[in-house]
Amino acid sequence: MIAEQIKFHYLEYKDLDVVMTVDEEAFLEPWSKTLWEKELSRPDRIYLGAFYEHRLIGFGGGLIIEKDFHITTIATLNRFRDQGVATLLLRALIKSLIDQSETITGITLEVRASNDSAQALYRKFGFAPVGIRRGYYQSDGEDAIIMWLRELSEKTFKTKLNEIENSVFAKVQIEGIPT
Repeated sequence: MIAEQIKFHYLEYKDLDVVMTVDEEAFLEPWSKTLWEKELSRPDRIYLGAFYEHRLIGFGGGLIIEKDFHITTIATLNRFRDQGVATLLLRALIKSLIDQSETITGITLEVRASNDSAQALYRKFGFAPVGIRRGYYQSDGEDAIIMWLRELSEKTFKTKLNEIENSVFAKVQIEGIPT
């Protein structure tokens, strides 16, 4: 099976239980059911799921704040890490933002200072570190690096998104998921 078989669609309330399962596997501090319910019901939030054989294998999303989008979470099931799924998910999320609203000009996020693989993913797309939030993560007091991506409407950026997608499709192989 290849990366082309991953489908993306906006998450809905009916996806809540499986979203929470992925969240709990992916993070030290998963969100509560109440928080997920609120996030999935708010009109200024966008959450996109990555599905393989109709099963959620990852998600990402956040909130629109005027002309910017703040990514609050990106996660994949552990067995799909380092296989390009997060790259395809981030690409699909950014593309949906561009397609949905030409007014979105920037994307920001926080990432654990120790999470080198996530930082590398974001840098691949052009995110740049701009600051640090000291003690941001409550579970262990770890710092977060603030990263920004600007100029989403630039033609060169849209070309970059296509190049990223093509490079992943050329190498990603997805192994079977137990039913």
